[in-house]
Amino acid sequence: MRAVWQSAAALALACGLASSNGAGAMPAADQEQSLSDLREADVRVLSVGYRLATANAPFCRVTENAAGLALHHIGQYPDATAARASFGFDRDFAVLALVADGPGTRAGLRPDDAVVSLNGGPLSPAPAELAAIDQPAAYRPIAWAVAKLRAALGTGPVQLGVLRDGSLAEITITGTPACRSRFELRPSNTYGASADGDIIGITSAMLGFMVDDDELAAILAHEMAHNLLEHRRRLNDAGIQRGLMQQLGRNARLTLETEIEADRLSIWLMANAGYDPAGAIRFWTRYGKQRGKGIFSAPTHYRWKKRVGLFQEEMAKLTAAAKDARGWYPPLLAAPLEPLE
Repeated sequence: MRAVWQSAAALALACGLASSNGAGAMPAADQEQSLSDLREADVRVLSVGYRLATANAPFCRVTENAAGLALHHIGQYPDATAARASFGFDRDFAVLALVADGPGTRAGLRPDDAVVSLNGGPLSPAPAELAAIDQPAAYRPIAWAVAKLRAALGTGPVQLGVLRDGSLAEITITGTPACRSRFELRPSNTYGASADGDIIGITSAMLGFMVDDDELAAILAHEMAHNLLEHRRRLNDAGIQRGLMQQLGRNARLTLETEIEADRLSIWLMANAGYDPAGAIRFWTRYGKQRGKGIFSAPTHYRWKKRVGLFQEEMAKLTAAAKDARGWYPPLLAAPLEPLE
């Protein structure tokens, strides 16, 4: 399922940053600190995802030009006053997060720059465009802007008109090739991550469980592997039923097959991006011991000990494999995608 929540703005809702006119509102200073902390979490997810996507671009079947930035919109925030205090918002759209060494940063963008135009046209969606977006009204503007920016980057360098300290400037950004996937932090007290063929989401609770970026890379790489191997499409083509029926018979068997493939590919994706593949072992060992369900584990996933064994097996294959200037060519990306049977 495609998430409708977007980054720090959504987390603001989840963390109860109520309107200053509402009962039980969080003090302004606490709201500002919470939003600042949430931005740091967004930067972390964006940065690890960007590194995975760009490092593996030579091996991906579908690529796009990534700018290493995330935008947000004032309408996403339940308390506009707190949002403006934390992020400025001289206009409706602004830069939320940047990858430290990404194209946006190199071009001169800064966090909190207000974005007013894209390639000379105003960054202002028409009501009919917003109405066509299948998301809650508060998130339609940012979904529209992200789609416009991705499409523009696909045709070459883009010009963003930005307002900073009252002065307007044109900043030209040249994207860098990346595996097609977008990374989002999602508000939830549950532990989880998902991929819908395009967007990769990880919950705030799961992010908080991570010890380091190697462990975060393990989870994001697993979900990115689902996208790269087109697992959602292939499961749909195979007629796999969702919900409770996915836990039974052929549905469970084919779903497990995709999970095994994603685990195997994730090791190669991590290594190509310079992350320690052993981070997957460390994470799932700790997660399994603390949160594993033992005999009640879903039949669509290996239990954690068997999963760790699979990672060890794949790491041995990677160690024995040849590496060229681009990195290790993941076998699952080199092979054609076959129908799931």
